[in-house]
Amino acid sequence: MASSEIISSYKEIEELLTSSNLSFDNLKYLAKEVSHNSWSPYSQFPVGAVVVGIDQNKKLKVFSGTNSEPTIHLAVCAERVAIFNGISAGYKKFIALAISLPKAYEKSKGNLEKLEVNKFTPCGACREVILQKLDSKGIILVDSIERTFTPKELLPHPILDSSKLKNLTIEEMDVLDLARNALHNAHTPHSKEKYGVSILVENIRDNISACTVDSNSFGCSVEPLKATFGSLFAKHSIKNKIKAIAFAFPFIKYPPGDTLQLISDYCDPKTKIIIDNMGVTTIEELLPWAFKL
Repeated sequence: MASSEIISSYKEIEELLTSSNLSFDNLKYLAKEVSHNSWSPYSQFPVGAVVVGIDQNKKLKVFSGTNSEPTIHLAVCAERVAIFNGISAGYKKFIALAISLPKAYEKSKGNLEKLEVNKFTPCGACREVILQKLDSKGIILVDSIERTFTPKELLPHPILDSSKLKNLTIEEMDVLDLARNALHNAHTPHSKEKYGVSILVENIRDNISACTVDSNSFGCSVEPLKATFGSLFAKHSIKNKIKAIAFAFPFIKYPPGDTLQLISDYCDPKTKIIIDNMGVTTIEELLPWAFKL
């Protein structure tokens, strides 16, 4: 169901929401209410989200979600839970998403002028789902923040200059070659989503790389960057500066959102991100307003 078959403009979305008594303020209120149901023993950071689904007849329905943390590794964010609930009910497209993070607002002491947008925006993993399931003209609302966002603003996928790959240093080229070699060893019989990753770390000569490995349960599949970070930290702690991260895909593709979030967490904003066949960029370009606790 292509978005162009349903929604023609941002204005149409506003009109549909208004006619269904789903004003921006009402959606934010609903998101805040559902945040009280959060199961977040580790982060102590409750989040609520509501998403508005639309069917072929342009009928709207609201679905809610809150963050759940049975363990750190199995934690699922409110935004994804809300969207997944909508998908489970048969909805394939959504036109609006409202998010509420009451603890972030409390930490700002209610001073709207000093709110840090990074503490309110969805994480990279949620942005990946939002980009795929929210209409391209869809509206993203964040409680306490005046402006709205679009899926493309949160995960822009900028056009890169492939000629910049010719200007890599010898050690950066070596890291890219490691990522290419890792790609060839990827084991992805189910997803076919193979890629390789390698990292360049200041004052460390270790060859640190990894590839995707599928699990029969799918959800337990190995994400390469997490593997490389685990290997790096096990040997050298997290004090050594990461100078560059190289990705090798079998075709033109951007690193997934959950990977970008991890880069944002542990790398300098200007750390080089090298994507084979595409170019060189930074996390600032790939994940603007990256979420920070």
